[in-house]
Order: sequence, then C-alpha cells, then structure tokens
Amino acid sequence: MKRRKRLFGILLIITALIIMQLPVAEADAATSASDFKLEGTTLVKYRGTETNVSVPNTVEVIGEDAFAGNTHIELVVLPDSVKEIEAYAFWGCENLDCVVLGGGLTEIGDFVFANCKGLKQMTIPSTVRSIGMQAFVDCVNLTDVTIAPEVTNIHESAFDGCYRLLIHCEAGTVADQYAEEFYERQKEMPEYEDVSNYQTDEETDDINEQETSDSTVAEEIVVGDAIGSTQVVGNQAVVFIDNTSLQVQSGKEDMEALEAVEQDKNTYTGEGIPKYTIVDGTIVADQAYYRNKNLHGITLPDGIVEIGQFAFARSSVTEVKIPEGTKTIGYGAFYHCDTLTEIELPETIENVEPKAFNYTAWVENFMQNGTEDFLISGGVLVAYRGNAEQVTIPDGVRVIAGEAFMGHSEIKEVSLPDTLNVIGEAAFADCSNLKNIYFGDQILQIKDRAFSGCAISAVLIPASVQNMGIKVFDDAVQIRYGGIEVPETTHEHSAERLSNEVYRPCKEEESEPGVVICGIEGVTAHLEGAVRSYALTITETVGKDAMEKAFVRGLQNSIPADTIVYDLQLSDNSGIPIVKLGKQLLEITMPVPASLTSENLEVYTLDSNGQLEKVEAERVKVDGVDCLRFTVDYLSQIGVTGNGTTFDASYVVEETTNIVSMSAAPKQQVNTLLIQWAISGVLLLSGIVCIFWKRQ
Repeated sequence: MKRRKRLFGILLIITALIIMQLPVAEADAATSASDFKLEGTTLVKYRGTETNVSVPNTVEVIGEDAFAGNTHIELVVLPDSVKEIEAYAFWGCENLDCVVLGGGLTEIGDFVFANCKGLKQMTIPSTVRSIGMQAFVDCVNLTDVTIAPEVTNIHESAFDGCYRLLIHCEAGTVADQYAEEFYERQKEMPEYEDVSNYQTDEETDDINEQETSDSTVAEEIVVGDAIGSTQVVGNQAVVFIDNTSLQVQSGKEDMEALEAVEQDKNTYTGEGIPKYTIVDGTIVADQAYYRNKNLHGITLPDGIVEIGQFAFARSSVTEVKIPEGTKTIGYGAFYHCDTLTEIELPETIENVEPKAFNYTAWVENFMQNGTEDFLISGGVLVAYRGNAEQVTIPDGVRVIAGEAFMGHSEIKEVSLPDTLNVIGEAAFADCSNLKNIYFGDQILQIKDRAFSGCAISAVLIPASVQNMGIKVFDDAVQIRYGGIEVPETTHEHSAERLSNEVYRPCKEEESEPGVVICGIEGVTAHLEGAVRSYALTITETVGKDAMEKAFVRGLQNSIPADTIVYDLQLSDNSGIPIVKLGKQLLEITMPVPASLTSENLEVYTLDSNGQLEKVEAERVKVDGVDCLRFTVDYLSQIGVTGNGTTFDASYVVEETTNIVSMSAAPKQQVNTLLIQWAISGVLLLSGIVCIFWKRQ
C-alpha cells in the first residue's frame, strides 16, 4: 500500500513538473498560431482579437507596430526567445494592462508602449540593457515600474507623462539616478499636460535661434512657438491661435490685428478663431505669452483681475508691474522666467497658486543670496529659505503663496500673524515634523492640502475661517471648530484635473471602470485609460450667454439662432467636477439634435478662459441613429449649430455600437499562466504528501 502511494505521489510530482514546463502558448489554447504573421523569427503583425496573448517561442523580435492600436489585448506574455521589441510595437494598446517580459529581452525600443493607458505595472528583467526614447510615454495609469540594476541606459523621456509613476530600483544604480531626476521632472508635469506642443528649453533653443535670425523685419507676420509676439500687453492684445497646435500668427501691431478681423470677419474661422491674450480686459489668458522671447519690461493695464496659468511661463520677461485690483496669480504664471529679476505685487492679491514664480531669477536670487528668511511682496509671502524648527511669520503678511513652505521637514512649530487672511494651496504640505500651529485671528481661507503630510494630531480651526479646502489635513487629524458654523468646503483648480486623483476625496468602489452617461439619452462616451467609474452629465441649457459672448469676441458675430448649447460635466465619486483631462481624451458620440438633422453641423466649445474653440466632429450612424462624434480634453459647454448648407447623408458611415458607456478595459479574464502554475502547485503538494505522510 505504501509503495503504491509513493508511486502515485511520484507520478503527481512528475505531472506537475511537466505542466510547469509547458509553453504558455500551449497552455493558452485561445491564441491561434494563425493570428501571428511571421517573417523568419520576427513577429511582423498580430492579427487576432484575443484578450490574453502568448507569443510563440520561435519569435526573437517583436517588430515595429506589431500590436499597435490593438484594443482587444489585455495580457501579453513574451517568451524567453524574444530579444528585442522594436519601436511602436504596442503603441496605443489602450486596454493592455499586463505585460510579462521574457528573460531573453535585451532592449525596449523607442515608443514601444507609448499611449498604453491601461498599463499599470511593469517589471524590467535583468537581461535588459536599454529603455528607449518615450518608451512608456503617456502611460498615464502606470503606477509601479521595477527596473533591474543591469539596465545601463534609460532615455530621459522614457516615462514622460507617467504622472503616477513610482520607480523601484536598487540604490546607486543607473535606474536610481534616473528615478531621482524623474521625480524632479514630475513637478513640471502639469505643464506637460497643459501645453500641447510642450518641449523643454533645451529642445527649443535651436528653434528660437532660427526664429530670431529669420525675423529681420519687426512687421513681418511670423509663425512659431511663441504665444504672441508683442511687448504691448494691453487691453486689446490679440493673437491668432491654431487650437490644435498652439502655433501663432501675429501681425505688426495688436490694433492692426483687431482691425483686420473687423474688416474681414470671415477670415479667421474654424481653427483660426482669434484668441485674445487679455480677455475682456480682466484676465491674462492661460499661456497667453508662453515662451514669448520678445518680452522685456512689461506693465499690465488697469482692470486686470487674474493672471492665468502659465501666462508668461518660460518667456523672456525681465520686469513686471502688476496693477492694483489684481487678485489671482495662476498656477505657473511666471514659471521658469529665467530673466525675471524684478516684480512687485499689489496689496490686492488674494491668491498665488503653486509654482507661480518657481525658477524665476527673482526667487532664485533670493534663495541663493537673500539675507532674510522670507521673500515678501505686497503682503504676500512668496518663498521661504530658512531652516528653523520654530517659525514665526512676520506681521503684515496677508497671504501665504501655494507651496511656500512645502517639504521643510525641519519645521516643528509655526506661529501665524493676526494679519494673515489666506493660507495657500499645499503651503505647508509634507512638513513632516510640523506638530503645532498657532493661528492668527483674521484667517479667512485655508486652501487645499495646506497641512497635508504633517505630524499634526489635533487642531482647532479659528472662528474667523470662512472657507476650507479639501484634504487640508490628513484623515487621522482630529479637527475642532471655534465658531458656531462649520466653514464652507471649497476646492482649487488643481483638484479638477483628472490626473490629480489623489487631490480629491475619492472613495473605494467596486464599479467597472468607464463612463456612465446621465442626461441626454443615446449618448455614449469613451475615456482613454479610465481606471475608475466616472459620470458624464450632458444637459441642454437654455442660457447661452457664455457661448454668445465667445462668438461675439472671437468671430465678431452673434451666435447662430439655431445653436443648441449643452453643459458637459464629468465627475467621480468625490463629487468634484473634473475639468482638465490632460493627455486622456474623452470621445463623445451623441444623437444629432432633431432640429438640425438636415444641415451640415459645426461644434464649438469654450476654453478655460471662456474663449471660443472649434471642435473637430464627424457625422456617423450608430445602430441606425444619426450621431455626432467628437473628442475633448477640457469639459465646459459645447454648441452645435448648422452652417447653412444641406447635409448629404450618403457620406455617413454606418456602424454598430462599438463604444459603450463602460468604456475602459473589460474586466480581466482568468490568467491561464496563473492557472497553469496553480494546478502544478496543487499536484506537487499532493505528491509530496503522498510520499511522506504517515498515518499516526
């Protein structure tokens, strides 16, 4: 009996070892050999539609574009025989969320996994020596990458746009040095999201030099990367922006440009809709003078209330005079203005958003050569260069700028003056040893994440506080309020960015990732790389004032009478509207309004400053329903209008539904590789028990 049991145990162990050695392609019968187009040992194209794909062990090279654009695959297993993955091999496989790299791989080429928005984790094996240019660019949901110490070459741009990425590696390796530099670059990634043709200063040096040498006559119309080309920053400044590329055509003088529009109102339509650098005389538009190398000393006109995000970033401005009445300086407004040495803030400033003055000569000179601990202008505490454990902020400070004290782990105690009204966004974030705060009695606003990541255990909020942002303190902090009423909860623009999910108080959920539609029936939506459930609410609005104002401003014409205006609002379970999508685009397919079915249609939207943009849209039939399909990266209003010409239905392509409301990667099917090993493990354990177990 014992002998029979031992023989049976040995048989189980042998069976387990055999199953372990089975090629994954044999274990996964779903992948057919006919799906692979091979040229010798190179996989030229995968033609299948399976979700789990095991590459045959005869393949040594994954060729260029071999899997590019395949939206079916979720899991790919590469055998040890694969030595190289060529450029663009998995480009745009947006539902690909798991890749098992074989032990024979030596190189990951350029753009190999670019735009794989479903990819979450990756392990780079020890055989790999090189990771190419933008190999994982815009893998916006990639959170963890483990890089072996043997990797000796990682291109600087390999993980551009991976906002959530944490790099796991050994200290002192090439990967460790890369990770340190990557985390520094991560601080600039909101700029990468906002600017469609973003480049580093080094990448544009040659372009700027070429533009300078070519621009011998000041009056010439130029096309280039600068957003605007004038030193006159006035109430009527206007540039002509291509909405898709941000290249600019700017005339001799701003007034002449305006006159040109007035003389020929139909010249600048569609993608050439004029955009003003100063909007309605009150707002310096986002990116208005971004990278403008023709600016020097500028004086902003009276009436300016807000300076927009990245408005003067990376420009050549040397001196700025901001008028009384200005209240807000936006995120990165003067970011990397390397020659900006002098600026004076008015006493009316109420909010300075993070990175507004980072890497300006003004702040850098203070940090390196300053004699005081605080950089203060107009009652705004802009920067701090001290290293004390107990910090007393001087009287007269009204506003603490966003991130002003961020990361000062030496601070244990802060005393705030009675003059202080506003504590900026993330002002003391990650001051990990800060335990005690002594508030003044005039504080009105405490903005988002002001004290997140601190060592505070309990806090008493003064009765004077009217508004408190989200995640001001960590969840474990005990908060008490000195007033009868609890302050109103507010949030900053940064929380409205899709990629800043950690800024929003999101709850755990079990819903399928994707987009659920609320409002108009028959609408479907697809959000690239969605990792949770979102609600898109589309409602027809009666009020058209904002769209009307944008038409008059941009096209010098009233909004067409037949225009139907819709409000778009995207949100997750935090309840905070998501406005900026960055590199993740939202594709919307909606039924054509019944009153417009006979016309050719145009779709318009509003940008972050309320200026008009035209949206590229196509007419399609989905399941027999006449629909419009368009893509947005910013959520506001859209206007659908006829252009006065009759629509020819014969040109419409009819298709069955292929975009569903739950539009992210489908729920992952059972991984046959794991099943294979699980069965082997059970058999192996059973065999050992049969051989060695003795009845007591």
